[in-house]
This record gives sequence, structure tokens and C-alpha cells, in this order.
Amino acid sequence: MSGELESDPLFLGLTRPPMLLGVSYTFAGINLLLCLMTFVITSNFIYLLVILPIVHGIAWLICLKEPRALELFIARSSKCSICRNRYYYGGVNSYDLY
Repeated sequence: MSGELESDPLFLGLTRPPMLLGVSYTFAGINLLLCLMTFVITSNFIYLLVILPIVHGIAWLICLKEPRALELFIARSSKCSICRNRYYYGGVNSYDLY
């Protein structure tokens, strides 16, 4: 026993979210919407061809480490709101003091 945990490849495959070209569907949807909004605003197809691979590459790098990174961020930001006056109390939410 070396103290390392073994993980079965089947378990890892069954627990991963559905992926599209290496990124989760949420990242792919946000990438598509961002690129389409840029195309509609600028009416230039070159911006679409430049921004799409850059944003997809950044999302791919994030999904290499944690496939559900965006879903975890959305859950954290919806459950753990930040108080506006947290800097007055030393960087913590005011309701955490008491």
C-alpha cells in the first residue's frame, strides 16, 4: 500500500458531465452566445472566427482540471452572496461576525 487512491476509468467516465469538443455543454453554450453577440454587434465574420477558438481554448484548459468548474462557480455565486459592506468589517460579511 502506497497510500494512493485508485480510481476506475469507468467511474470517471460515468461521473463526467456531457462534453462537446472537450468542454462542458454550459461552456460551449456560453461560448456560442458570446461569439454570436459579437458577430451581431460588429457584423464582421472575422471576429467570430477569432473569438470562438480563443474562448474555447480557455474553457478547454479550465475543463482539463475540473469538468464542472462553471457549474460549481454558478452554484457558489448563487448560494454564497457577498455583502456590500464586507470591507468595513475586515473582509468578512457583516452577518458572519456574530
